[in-house]
Amino acid sequence: MGTYKTSTGLWLLDRKKVRNAIIITSKVGKGAYYSDFYKCLPEAWELYNVDLHKTTLRIEDFEKEVNFGSLLTTIQTGKHNHPMVLLIHYDCLTNKANESTRKKDKGGFGILDKLRKIEWDMILCDEAHKLKNPKTQWTRNIKKIKAKNKHIMTGTGFVNNPAEMWSLLNFLNKDEWGNYDRFRTYFCDEIIVGGFRQIVGIRPYRVDEFRALRKRLGPRHTMAEVHSNIAAPIEIAREVDLNPTQRRMYNEIKSVLQTLDQAGETLSSPNVLSQLNRLRQICVATPQVNSYDFSTKQNRMVYDIELTEPSSKLDEVIDIIKELDEPDQQVVVFSNFRDPLTLLERRLDKAQIPHLHMQQQHSGAERYRLWHDVWPTKQHKVFLSTLALGGESINLACASYLIFLDRSWSPAQMLQAVGRVHRPGQRGTVEVIHINAKNTVDSYVKARLDKKEGWFHEIFRD
Repeated sequence: MGTYKTSTGLWLLDRKKVRNAIIITSKVGKGAYYSDFYKCLPEAWELYNVDLHKTTLRIEDFEKEVNFGSLLTTIQTGKHNHPMVLLIHYDCLTNKANESTRKKDKGGFGILDKLRKIEWDMILCDEAHKLKNPKTQWTRNIKKIKAKNKHIMTGTGFVNNPAEMWSLLNFLNKDEWGNYDRFRTYFCDEIIVGGFRQIVGIRPYRVDEFRALRKRLGPRHTMAEVHSNIAAPIEIAREVDLNPTQRRMYNEIKSVLQTLDQAGETLSSPNVLSQLNRLRQICVATPQVNSYDFSTKQNRMVYDIELTEPSSKLDEVIDIIKELDEPDQQVVVFSNFRDPLTLLERRLDKAQIPHLHMQQQHSGAERYRLWHDVWPTKQHKVFLSTLALGGESINLACASYLIFLDRSWSPAQMLQAVGRVHRPGQRGTVEVIHINAKNTVDSYVKARLDKKEGWFHEIFRD
């Protein structure tokens, strides 16, 4: 989040005098390494960009395709004069990715099979909160890759609850942190809801110990510490009324939730969570049911929903953009949902407001071009992205305003998203605008975030 994580990680590779290393990051996170690798390391170092379809030697804007198998053979035999670093994104390290590359390989070896043959000098996991769930495929697979040194970098050690830090600790030292249940029971305060254990915070008498454990992992730097000259963002809320169509649909779902509550359904049940998510969508735009069917696997109705006009929140976004005084003032808009951004893009087209929309179907190179090359030219007024795609690893610091159409359930994700504009390169005071629908679930999500932020500040304050 603008605190020099990338350059610090690269400095560490040099400091450790590694001859080979793997850097694992998000797809959009690769861009920071393209920019900074040769600013931080000698020209003799070699950076290889690894995707499922091809591997390239990357020297700033120059790319040369190489054979992945031959590259790994060179690393394994040690027959190379210069340090070699592989840059890989997390999606390349799933079982599906391994299987697809295995089918295309003459020897029948997938990408993971090949990486596991080598004991690497270092594995560096950037955006390491992606390792928080020990059950995800990439987390399990990354932990099976052998390395003499392991390093993690992230804005926070946990996203939703403190127990998530265990998986990061387990990656760094399996011998010391081998048992998840023991860690959770020791540190986490829990209650029983519907027969299930639910974490509600840190055990009060373990807070200092947990904080000391966090400090053992390394320093944590805030933007205020590293860049005291950059003003803190101003956060404001703008409330809107749901239009009559949205309110009617909202009340219908609210009645369904009341029925589920009376039937004894818990807040964490799939049916309740599904309806809560529907309420969140209604707060942004008007849902249209394209199809529905009963899922025997999930034991509930599954709906194919498309968000359509009208939308009070999008009305407000357009008003905000039109209120801007300076022609070069830029706005970033985030949402958890794709459909509202598509609707907003149509409105911007109609109003002839130049904009960029970074989308899932874009290649890593195209995403990098949009935020790194095109956005800073200030030829576009608005930058659109989902939180999941654009909420981390990119630099949008030339924007003066950040608008959230809705909130993530995770305070860490919200903090990361603000860090796209509140970072080095920001020359003014960023205005962060939350658009809330009155008398809706928006206030509940904020309350949940405030509670989780309480855990975060309890652990990460020094």
